[in-house]
Amino acid sequence: MKRIVIFLLCLATSVITFGQEKKDYLNELREVKVTAPIFTAEKVVPKITTTTENELSPLKDYLLKNIQYPEQSKKWGKEGTEVVQFIVTPEGEVTDFKIINSVSKEIDEEVVRVLKTTNQMWKPGMNNETPVAMEKEVSIAFNISLDDNPVNTSNFVIQAKKNFDIGNKKFFVKESTKNALKYYDKAMQYLPNDKALLVTRGMCRYELGDKNGACQDWNRIKTLGGVEGNAYLDNFCEFKGYNDMISTLQVK
Repeated sequence: MKRIVIFLLCLATSVITFGQEKKDYLNELREVKVTAPIFTAEKVVPKITTTTENELSPLKDYLLKNIQYPEQSKKWGKEGTEVVQFIVTPEGEVTDFKIINSVSKEIDEEVVRVLKTTNQMWKPGMNNETPVAMEKEVSIAFNISLDDNPVNTSNFVIQAKKNFDIGNKKFFVKESTKNALKYYDKAMQYLPNDKALLVTRGMCRYELGDKNGACQDWNRIKTLGGVEGNAYLDNFCEFKGYNDMISTLQVK
């Protein structure tokens, strides 16, 4: 428990630094107008546009109407939250698919298949008045326990918390790091974008010597946004091991 308390205290300290630097940083960006890609659900001619708060909702609606839950995945009880990143080109096409969280191979293939059908259904991202390639991401829930509404995630939080609590007990109390990682992985299958899970699984991976895996989790926090992903997480990826990381946190 001491480990995570120290870590969270350091994250809180980083908020102060972030607040002091935020104003100057925003001033530097005022000259550049960046617009994210927008999914339209119909063929479009790329042109200058503006974003809305719910820009991903039409995409999720489109995916949910066209994605079929693979029977093989249902048979083997594969459920969770699939997360896929992709690039929207200046021509409004989708490419460079990257699976961030895989529920199953069949589900990976099904989500990518449907995403490919959205080619030229995008207004591309803009840098000032110039169309540019830009990264987008979508998360889709697959829940075999609800046949009438398989994308409902009401029980995902319960399942994730159950496995997260067991993982914490094994990691922080029993110091059974390998077993803890198994439960963190199970929790992440349901809530792959949860920052608390990403922070803690990263620590667990680091102690097991999986530096690359730890950095992937911490860099994922940066991708999701927020002050949690700034200086401290950058520095962790330069350390030689878990003890080095903890020692630095205690000094700070």
